[in-house]
Amino acid sequence: MHAQRIIQKFLDEDCPSIHVKRRAGLALVTDAAQRGGLTLLRLSRQVDSATALRHRIKQCDRLLSNGHLESERPEIYRALARRVLHEHRRVAIIVDWSDLLKDVSQHVLRATVVLEGRSFVIYEEIHDSDSYNVAAVHGKFMETLRTILPERCEPIIITDAGFRGTWFRMLNKLKFAWIGRVRNREQMLLRGSEEWVDCQQLYPRARKHAQDLGIVDHVKSAPVKCRMVLTKKDGKGRQNKTAFGEKKQSAHSKKQAKGQREPWLLAVSTKLAALNADEIVKWYECRMQIEQTFRDLKNPQWGMGLRDSQTRKPRRLKALLLIAALLSFAFWLIGLAALARGFRIQYGSLAKASQTVSILTLARRWIDEHQKRMTLPELAQALTQLRHMIKTYDI
Repeated sequence: MHAQRIIQKFLDEDCPSIHVKRRAGLALVTDAAQRGGLTLLRLSRQVDSATALRHRIKQCDRLLSNGHLESERPEIYRALARRVLHEHRRVAIIVDWSDLLKDVSQHVLRATVVLEGRSFVIYEEIHDSDSYNVAAVHGKFMETLRTILPERCEPIIITDAGFRGTWFRMLNKLKFAWIGRVRNREQMLLRGSEEWVDCQQLYPRARKHAQDLGIVDHVKSAPVKCRMVLTKKDGKGRQNKTAFGEKKQSAHSKKQAKGQREPWLLAVSTKLAALNADEIVKWYECRMQIEQTFRDLKNPQWGMGLRDSQTRKPRRLKALLLIAALLSFAFWLIGLAALARGFRIQYGSLAKASQTVSILTLARRWIDEHQKRMTLPELAQALTQLRHMIKTYDI
């Protein structure tokens, strides 16, 4: 009942146009997800109801296939974004793709806002492999994201090297500021030069201290004016190993290792002229936060286990993603309230061991060990603390 009460109150206050039965059903299934995971049978088994299992399966099945809920998703994400972002204007938003299922037939395109620690999901869409990394899909996604965000919000959009010149031009048209990584053989024209160079030719100039290369023209076929920042991080010494302790030799592993060894060449919107090179690098370092949200969604042991779902229909996957987003919101509030109560997980003899646990994991453990619900003032204070955790920039 912990998550159900939080989500029910949120939907009643911020989404009153949604049918009352649908609000109640969504809150009930979200509460079931905190114990069971994001598959139809697991949700049905954990629904708090005295009815037979077959009736609970039908109840969850109808909710996941509900066409009205599919059309109301943007309204719910909009309410979530405005509840969390509140009056923040200059925030950083990470956008990235991830495969969703074991057969890689469906992909999620997600936008999350940068916090201290994990990022917070504010909008996401489901697309098949044919729509993966397609410019038209990116354009519609960002136009929808603009309607999700509060009117006065002026975010920085942060992306990895999979988003290139077409993406930057689209963000310029939508008047977004942006930071993105440039890799491989993408070309640029440096200031004061007449010869286009591959980005790899700049790698030998990289140093630990971030360098501002000034305004350049990026992409020879359709130039985009932007700043370039170059830096090289110290190696972490990590190696991806097999079950036998040997270094992996697969093509995928080698490709990922190469990307980690390369310097960062960051393309930066001209709107961010007030940020120096070191500040740009610090903002880009936050990009990995979105990878944690993907693990929270898909991992069956430590997350919500969506990867185990047999669902392949986009409408049902959209509903499951919405349930996951609402559950994450509830976990944030419960975890922060539990932390304020002094709740800790003692994995080891050292006090610092409990500090390595995420707020979401802390919330799960608190729910497992406590039946008494958080009070409304405690949850309100947790929401205020969550808002204070949002990272903002000044220009």
